[in-house]
Amino acid sequence: MINELNQAVARAAKLPPAQAALAVKAMLQFLTGRLPSRLVGELHTYLKMPKTTPHSPQPTIALPHESNE
Repeated sequence: MINELNQAVARAAKLPPAQAALAVKAMLQFLTGRLPSRLVGELHTYLKMPKTTPHSPQPTIALPHESNE
């Protein structure tokens, strides 16, 4: 499922696959930090991604800072 999501983002945003994968990863990190853990668990299960534990390091993605936050 995650590969399909990456491909959909690549098509919709006209991004190279590597950039689309980074965009999806950033979005999932954003949601992981803001959604209740139950929903995050369901999302990870649905996407068949490994769940991250509080002690496992998460890669940091530098994103451009938006001025309208």
